[in-house]
Amino acid sequence: MKILVILPNLGGGGAEKVHISLANNWVKNGHEVTICSGLITPDSPFEIDKRINVIHLNCRKIRDLIFPLKKVIDVEKADRIYTAMWPLTIISIISWIFSGRLGKLFLVEHTSFNERNAKNIMKTNLGKISLSMKIFYGFADGVVCVSKGVANSINKISYVNKRKIHTIYNGLQAFPTIPKPSKVQPGNIEIISIGRLSDDKDYQTTFKALALLKEDGIKIKLKIIGDGPNLELLRNEAKTLKLLDNISFLGFKKNIFKYLVDADLLVHSSNFEGFSMAILEAISCGKNVVSTDTPHGPSEILDNGKFGSLVEVGNYEAMAKAIKFRIENPISPEVLIERSKKFSIDEASKQYLELTS
Repeated sequence: MKILVILPNLGGGGAEKVHISLANNWVKNGHEVTICSGLITPDSPFEIDKRINVIHLNCRKIRDLIFPLKKVIDVEKADRIYTAMWPLTIISIISWIFSGRLGKLFLVEHTSFNERNAKNIMKTNLGKISLSMKIFYGFADGVVCVSKGVANSINKISYVNKRKIHTIYNGLQAFPTIPKPSKVQPGNIEIISIGRLSDDKDYQTTFKALALLKEDGIKIKLKIIGDGPNLELLRNEAKTLKLLDNISFLGFKKNIFKYLVDADLLVHSSNFEGFSMAILEAISCGKNVVSTDTPHGPSEILDNGKFGSLVEVGNYEAMAKAIKFRIENPISPEVLIERSKKFSIDEASKQYLELTS
């Protein structure tokens, strides 16, 4: 089967990581795969199988992609096309229609759609997103959502038939082989946070929670993996809270598992998540998790708090209490590792192809 994957770019985000993992899995199983990156971007930090054809269109804006994408679709003549994330999904539909609707087209959404996300993340309003979906999404053969919450949000703002909206959870490409987790040492806690240094990840809530724990005499070190536009802002916040000696900014890391192994728990204070690869990767290493109960991914991965602590978004006092509780009352690593096995890239890639067969 010929498969075309269309992405905005090949950056270091969770969505890009998932689609590259899916592409690697498909080519491993004998399919012919092409990845098309729309915008100007450096080479991917993630490993892409050498058998995958990678096309860089290097456009400056999403709206400039219509005709370059049409040409790719014409040339590739793929049996299946997977295109990820609004508004690229809209542009891909237009390009696909101009190409005579070659192959079956599936749209993939990683983010829940609401007024706050539309304004803060997508820099538009929900009405415009809704209108574009109502006009164009019905042309596609289906819409894949990475959580039930994302699927529900699509259902609310579009005219897409419910039977064409599918939930397929993200999965890990390979479950790590890790040493036996070390026991948590009270008063000497190592925390890790993973994610882009941007407004939506709300690291300030984590910082304020750590400041409260520090006031209580609890010694905590926080390592942050990720890069982004808010690095200096966050350094200043850490300085204001007198946490510079407690926080390390490590930048983007290709292999996060070696850092997870040394951590006592993952703290995740995001404002929103369609899924959360960071949480999945943490429990796959047997690490306990404290996360904000954002719409929608964390609660689905952690089964509404059964496999980790969930706190109100932005509530640093509740987060501080949850961190202290989870350190003193950790969930068994074996239980967490077993839970993570419900989210595998093998299962996800199979489900994607079953939608189109």
